Amino acid sequence: MSGARNQPNETDVFDGFKFRVVALGEAAVGKTSLLRRYTENAFDEEYKATIGTTFASKDVELEYEGGHSRKVRLVLWDMGGQATYRELRRQFMKGASGAIIAYDVTRPETYMAMNTWFSSFREVCPDAAVVICANKVDLEDQRMVPNEPGYMLRDWFQAEYFETSAKTGVEVEKAFIRLAHMIMDKVKEEGRGPTM
Repeated sequence: MSGARNQPNETDVFDGFKFRVVALGEAAVGKTSLLRRYTENAFDEEYKATIGTTFASKDVELEYEGGHSRKVRLVLWDMGGQATYRELRRQFMKGASGAIIAYDVTRPETYMAMNTWFSSFREVCPDAAVVICANKVDLEDQRMVPNEPGYMLRDWFQAEYFETSAKTGVEVEKAFIRLAHMIMDKVKEEGRGPTM
């Protein structure tokens, strides 16, 4: 992680911490929908593949015991899941403080690919925080990956695990807030400044 980027300047008056977060996972697992639900509280029924990368940001106030709070801006990079974007993803992962790695509970092959996504992220960002999202849990009748394999991933990756639905919003905000806390905890532990 490079030095602190939390000083205001002429173009950006935000005076909190800024962190880059990447969304990873196979194509069509709902990465864009998760980010859109979190940043805009909206959901689009129609699937549109992410071409390359796009980004959004959201400012949050992290609450701590004793009434303390910290302002954090999550700069969320949405990465196309297609294999053709592999090298582009590596470039955008550099300097990330955290990742949301998602799979679709109705498509077991997206779960099977999780180790590849996690490993490729760890190669570039060995110490960054990771949250796993088992997405599309609203499709209960189509669910093919139960929660136990998700718990196995959680333990294996030493990550946090959430069962999310970008459509209904269940657990989405909780997952992002938890990731923000994990990133902040690492910064405090290591005495390092955040990056965007």
